[in-house]
Amino acid sequence: MKNQTRLFKLFALAFLVGYFAIAKDWQDVSAHEGHKKGHAPVTAKKLRNPVPHNTQNIENGKALYEQNCAVCHGSDGKGVEYNKKARIKVPDLTSHYVMNLTDGEIFYVETNGIKTSGMPGFKLKASDRERWQMVHYVKHFGMTAEDHAAMAGNAEGAKTQEVALRFKPMVGDKAFACGQSYDNIGTTNSKITPTDFRFYVHNVRLVDAAGKETPVALEQDGKWQVDNIALLDFENGNGPCANGTADTNDVIKGKALAGNYTGVKFTVGVPFERNHADPAKAPSPLNLTQLFWVWNSGYKFARIEMQTTGLPTGWMLHLGSTGCQPGGTAQTIPKGCDFPNRAEITLNNFNINGDVVITDLKQLLNGANMDVNQPKTARGCMSGQNDADCAPLFANIGLKFAGKDSSGQKFFAIEKGTSTAQLGKMPGVRN
Repeated sequence: MKNQTRLFKLFALAFLVGYFAIAKDWQDVSAHEGHKKGHAPVTAKKLRNPVPHNTQNIENGKALYEQNCAVCHGSDGKGVEYNKKARIKVPDLTSHYVMNLTDGEIFYVETNGIKTSGMPGFKLKASDRERWQMVHYVKHFGMTAEDHAAMAGNAEGAKTQEVALRFKPMVGDKAFACGQSYDNIGTTNSKITPTDFRFYVHNVRLVDAAGKETPVALEQDGKWQVDNIALLDFENGNGPCANGTADTNDVIKGKALAGNYTGVKFTVGVPFERNHADPAKAPSPLNLTQLFWVWNSGYKFARIEMQTTGLPTGWMLHLGSTGCQPGGTAQTIPKGCDFPNRAEITLNNFNINGDVVITDLKQLLNGANMDVNQPKTARGCMSGQNDADCAPLFANIGLKFAGKDSSGQKFFAIEKGTSTAQLGKMPGVRN
């Protein structure tokens, strides 16, 4: 009798262990399929989407979804083709269960992934704003025809306008050209011959008279723009610029909500969440190894190089983040950087339909000694806080250096125009 009782207890214990193991596996799988919400904590459920639910953000979310999610979930969100050959199935994002998830729960899964299913997290691949935009697009799968009609009827949310933000490289009052020399630069009135001139910008916004900012959803062209990042490239790969590329780009294209705008803002650099990854796996224009240091430091936000009278072998500005921690090896992905070095640029009284953004090398180099380099430092400025050669350059691009604030950036200015159609045909007026 005692043996039977003991055997029964062992059987019951084995049953319970097996039951809870199966139940846990079922919960993990079904949570991926939307039947349970165990992958997101209660705090995530309460998160509110800070990104407006409008046509622009849905369109940007769609571009991000197609790039990051459609390979498994399909363009329609149903995942039918992937599930035909996959052992672990992906959920139908149009299902009632997924549609019942809150924005915060979907955002949490997008951010952190689901380890038991193999779904990756996108915390380091997409910004917070971009992940919230993808949430809008996922929820878009569950919208009815009436929902779409209502959105289309919302004039404020539906009407958009094309945006073409044009840039014009200059050296003082002279147009920039690779191989051309320019006199009277910096404190020594040096002669310079530029050999490279490229920089990244992101987070482009239009500003109205009340100061309200409206983001520009960039065109995903597969070459110069990806997500909310664009590369401006003024070198042509010829002559002294042979280390560059033949193609050039002087415009940022996208869409924004229709409105009356009086200014533009953008950030020079690559956002943190995209700055520390393998460029070999990144889409264009983030795949240019010439614009990358190492994983720990990230991209060269700006690469501006030249020969000068006193430094004929080369002078350079490589702008990027420094003091990134933890250090470890060059390939260690940091959690933060002591000196992000991303310049926030604001141009007021700017007409998006006709004005042009001037990038003036002479103003960038104003106050810099172009012919003598600080001993035991890189030629020019490599963004190190111990390199005094960086001080005037940081000030002129609007960045703090060695604890001292910039008095205001000088690198970017406005050339007034009359209409986009006449760009390049009029000399314009500098502002």
